[in-house]
Amino acid sequence: MQNLHKRINLIRKIYLLSKKICFFILAMPFIMVMSILRPFILVRLGLVDIGRFGGVYDAEWYLAERAAGIHQKRSFDLFFFFRSTGIISNQFWEKLWKRTLNVFPFWRLGYTLYTLCHKFQVLHVHIIPLDDVRPIYGKEYKGFITHHCILKHYQPPVLFTPEEELLGKDALEHFGISQSKPFICFHARDSAYLERIAPNCDWRYHGYRDSDIKNYIPAAEELMRRGYYTVRMGVFVKEKLSLENPLFIDYAMNGKRTEFLDIYLGAKCRFFVCSDTGISMVPEVFRRPLVYVNWVPLLRCPAFYVHNALLIPKKFILKKEKRELTFREIIFSPIGSTFEKGVFDRMGIELIENTPEEITAVALEMDERFNGRWKTTDEDEELQRRFWKLFESYELNNPGVRIGAEFLRQHKYLLDN
Repeated sequence: MQNLHKRINLIRKIYLLSKKICFFILAMPFIMVMSILRPFILVRLGLVDIGRFGGVYDAEWYLAERAAGIHQKRSFDLFFFFRSTGIISNQFWEKLWKRTLNVFPFWRLGYTLYTLCHKFQVLHVHIIPLDDVRPIYGKEYKGFITHHCILKHYQPPVLFTPEEELLGKDALEHFGISQSKPFICFHARDSAYLERIAPNCDWRYHGYRDSDIKNYIPAAEELMRRGYYTVRMGVFVKEKLSLENPLFIDYAMNGKRTEFLDIYLGAKCRFFVCSDTGISMVPEVFRRPLVYVNWVPLLRCPAFYVHNALLIPKKFILKKEKRELTFREIIFSPIGSTFEKGVFDRMGIELIENTPEEITAVALEMDERFNGRWKTTDEDEELQRRFWKLFESYELNNPGVRIGAEFLRQHKYLLDN
């Protein structure tokens, strides 16, 4: 039996190597044509990860830069959509972006072309240059220009057709949500989605982003008391919510979700309450206000590309000293931008989720702000100024993003050095 497994693995390796060689051979004529055309028109390649909802960041950043006139007029830019998880996260999401971008139809061949251009210095000119607008600890922040292009690019980069708008309105009516009734979307990331779509991968390193959906219930209940429908979003989730309220829709579990509605609901909600999760890309793209809760990597916070948002982070407990880390300690250390749970484990840091009261307070603040009823205080403005001053070396200037007022009032000690 052991010999059989070895033979199967050997055959698999030979097969994968043969595929790589075949795509390499197929890519060579394209490389030659691109090189010949270079004096006349520069063909450039871009990468979009359609295997995850949040994988389209590069596409939006590119479109914002292009709208600002940054990219060369003589270039012809092609994007290919690859699948980091082995599947397309949402067929309709892909369809929307294919309307806006020039897309190379053969993604495996496109991936080979992109890889070759990255590998050889002489071909780097054929890669669309895009800076990550989110700063990373220990590295120079290079996304300043891109950041400001995005903030000026208020129009959504993708749009629904008139037929899709009618389809979406009919679906809302079917849920009981008429055009005159606003609704709020909310979502808490858990491990169910990635475990379902890519069960052979170990996704535990993303566990720091998870949060308990039950902590969002009091916020949803208060918003329903204010007359809002609340829609619990998700594709695959760990647990069902049972709220005895006709204004509550457990869209993730009611058997009525579709790939189209995954996008349409996030695009049309009054605002979206969520943790650090890929589905937040939908309201971000459609310029809907967002309330981010349980945020962790402060140096990767959405303040660098979102127009209208409130944010409250998880609390960082240094277990050895039994104390909370200050914002400065977090930002000016590797944990300020890490994407791996193992880093927190090695440094002896425990992440504490936001309480139901904290989530409710920031959600209601967004409602008050949206309706023009929010009244700030001099203390609130001073606390905001002190928080964002920590980011001044990154030249951040985005008044449309704020830390939740009540959270800062209750945790002002975290602003101390």
